[in-house]
Amino acid sequence: MENGTYIIDPDGDGGVPPFNVTCDMTDKNGVGVTVISHDSENRTLVDRCESKGCYSRDIQYTKASLVQLASLANVSAHCEQFIKYECLGSQMFRNESFFAWWVSRDSAKMTYWGGADPGSNKCACGMNNSCAKPERPCNCDANDKEWREDSGLLTDKIHLPVKQLRFGDAGYADNGRFDEQGYHTLGKFKCYGIV
Repeated sequence: MENGTYIIDPDGDGGVPPFNVTCDMTDKNGVGVTVISHDSENRTLVDRCESKGCYSRDIQYTKASLVQLASLANVSAHCEQFIKYECLGSQMFRNESFFAWWVSRDSAKMTYWGGADPGSNKCACGMNNSCAKPERPCNCDANDKEWREDSGLLTDKIHLPVKQLRFGDAGYADNGRFDEQGYHTLGKFKCYGIV
């Protein structure tokens, strides 16, 4: 098999209809990787939005529905999606409240970030105590008016792909003197290996 676009039918005849995907034979040391693009891969500004999850971005996958992508995940050994949030005073978790999260394919609110364990309510740096403020679960929660970043791979295939991104705490602080903001980036949905 070569790099290119192919029609696949992960659940076989009679299930969800076949759909087009891109196959990358060079990623993962030559293991064939099924790659699905979407409309939210570019770095996108989050601003003028203070309350919890007030910014909302629905992810539209290219020529495939969430049901079709779930069928791909079900027959794949591994699936992953890169997620990143760059922040300037825009916290993800504050005082036991979630200001940012992502929504799974089955519409569940997911409060952990790329590189962290599912259900941990942390980012990657919170797993190994390397965050800008070690007592906080994410770099963005330092809230120190410096650009920070939390990023990593989401790998729990039962929740992928990402259906929606939600952010908050990107309004004004210090009585309107400081503009909090962020940028989100979401990578392509990738699956490989056979169950």
